Amino acid sequence: MQDILGNIEANNFPAAFEKNMIAFWSAYGRAKNCHLHSEKNLVWFYTRIAFPLFNGVIFANTNEAEAQFVIDKLQSKINAQGSPALWWIGPRTMPRNISTLFEKHGLNSAGEVPAMAMELSLLPKEPQPIARFSLRKVDSAEMQSLWARIAATGTGFPDQAIDQMTQLEKTITDPQYQSQQRYIGYLEDVPVATSALVLDAGVAGIYAVATLPEARQKGIGRMMTMMPLLEARDMGYRIGILQSSPAGYSVYQKLGFQELWKYSLYLQS
Repeated sequence: MQDILGNIEANNFPAAFEKNMIAFWSAYGRAKNCHLHSEKNLVWFYTRIAFPLFNGVIFANTNEAEAQFVIDKLQSKINAQGSPALWWIGPRTMPRNISTLFEKHGLNSAGEVPAMAMELSLLPKEPQPIARFSLRKVDSAEMQSLWARIAATGTGFPDQAIDQMTQLEKTITDPQYQSQQRYIGYLEDVPVATSALVLDAGVAGIYAVATLPEARQKGIGRMMTMMPLLEARDMGYRIGILQSSPAGYSVYQKLGFQELWKYSLYLQS
C-alpha cells in the first residue's frame, strides 16, 4: 500500500491533492483516440467530449514559454475537433502571471471550484439509511457505460456530451482507471446516482458525485459521498478530498469537509 497521508496541514498535502486529481482525469486521456501529456510539472489531456471538463490542463508548474506552447497545442486540437478545454489554476500553478497570458490569448474566466478536505475519523461509523436505496460497484463495461450516462446527465452535460461520454467510458480498460472504484446508486432498483473513489497519493479522492433531478433532495448525494469514504477509512486512509460544485458545497460541509483553497478555471475555446 502507498504511504497514507495523515495530516491536512502537512507540507506535501497540496501536492497529494493535485496528484490524486491527476490520477482521476489522466485515465480519460489514455482512452482510445484521446490524448494525454503527462510530465512531473505539466499534465493536460484531450478527449474530444464536447464539454470542457473533459479536456484541458489539470496541472501546470512550468514557465511562460511552455505554457504558451500548451495553449497553442490545445488550440490546434480545439480548432480541429471543436471541443473546448479548461485550465485548472491552483496553489502550485506556475507561472504566477499565467492569467495575463490567458487574457492575451482570449481565454475567459469560467469561475472557481472549492478544494475541500476532511479527516475521515470525523465520519460516523455508518450512514443514515435511505429506504429502498442501494449502492453497487461498477464491475463491467456495461456498468461503466451506465455510470457515465448517469454522471453526465446528473451533472447537466448537453445531450451530445452525454452520448460521447457514455460511448467513451465503456471502452476504457486502462489499469489506472481499473484501479479506481466507481459506484452507482439505485433507488427502488432504478439507477439514479454516481460517485467515484480514487485512492492515490495517500489520500481518498471523491469524484463525479451526481444525482438525477428526479431523485434529488433525498440525501442520496450525501450517501454517494460518504459510503466510498467509509470504505477508504476501513482500508486505512485518513484524509478525504474533493472539488465541490455549488450544489454539493453545503452537503460536504455537513459531512465535515472544509474549504482549503479555490481553483480558478479558465475556458479555452
